[in-house]
Amino acid sequence: HPQHELHKKLMNEEFGFGGLLALDLKTHKKANRFMRKMQDAGVGYLAVSLGYFKTLFSCSGHSTSSEVPLEIQKQMGLSDGLVRFSVGLDENMEEVLEKIKGCLSTR
Repeated sequence: HPQHELHKKLMNEEFGFGGLLALDLKTHKKANRFMRKMQDAGVGYLAVSLGYFKTLFSCSGHSTSSEVPLEIQKQMGLSDGLVRFSVGLDENMEEVLEKIKGCLSTR
């Protein structure tokens, strides 16, 4: 990532990089399908707010950032299919990661 070095400077050394990440699936339709599959697979929950102890995900352009004008969303790099995750305190993160990969492979 172009800002990886900056992110390393800002991270908390005790906790690492943190639990937020994003995947760009390009379209709102693909993002919604992916999030439904993740919810059905028990990865986490589709939500608007990302503040919870379990894994949550949302399509920002159609939820929290929906009031940002489209031109500004494009300038920010916020695509229609951007899915943001807040990784929770799940029991087995390796298992969760495998479920996410499975949901991605069946988009």
